[in-house]
Amino acid sequence: MNDVKVYAHRGYSSVAPENTMAAFRRAAEAGADGLELDVHLTKDGHVVVIHDYTLQRTTDGTGRVKDFTLEEIRRLDAGSWFGEEFRCERVPLLEEVLGLAADRDLYLNIELKNNQYPEPGLENRVLELTERYGWTGKTVISSFNHHSLRKVKREKPDLDTAILYMSHLFEPWEYVQRAGLSSIHPYWPTVTKEMAESCRERGLPLRPFTVNRAGEMRRLVSIGVEAIITDKVETLLEVLRDDR
Repeated sequence: MNDVKVYAHRGYSSVAPENTMAAFRRAAEAGADGLELDVHLTKDGHVVVIHDYTLQRTTDGTGRVKDFTLEEIRRLDAGSWFGEEFRCERVPLLEEVLGLAADRDLYLNIELKNNQYPEPGLENRVLELTERYGWTGKTVISSFNHHSLRKVKREKPDLDTAILYMSHLFEPWEYVQRAGLSSIHPYWPTVTKEMAESCRERGLPLRPFTVNRAGEMRRLVSIGVEAIITDKVETLLEVLRDDR
């Protein structure tokens, strides 16, 4: 029997607007083990859950997230672009998602979105909040900014920290260990059986993203990844049920 964990990418983002409480609740209701989400800092230092550096793709606002206060961002509609039933969904605070995770006993994968623009203080604010909610033991911090992950690891050595990357890295398991980090979150086409075996031998969790096709899910399950990050929660759950 496999025990691959199901992480809902930006919540259950194929059935509800990404990175909203609606998407996170639907992921929990569908049976996901964990939630993947993205965080930025507002102008006044609050941690909000939104993928892009700018507002226009997923809200009715325009401009960069970091240039607005929380009050300004919370006035925006983050749901109508996906469907009329989601009108007036708001950009969540990280605290809201942590509260849901605690209520539903969900794992969290918090991605720090500070690769394109620096967001000083983002790491410490995220650590402060996860500790306040007592959720560090079920949280992994990931980022394409590996310097940021090193900072997190220095502040909280026991916290799971995962490199994100898109390209075919040479022996990424060696890179992660040299960097003093703890997990690997690769773009799914780069994942091989050799990678899965090498990660498993070293005790490095391997969690590919964003896997939406059943055939690819089956391949990754068969080679023994620790978790799969997907938009298609129910498809992955069905694959896992069939595999058992």
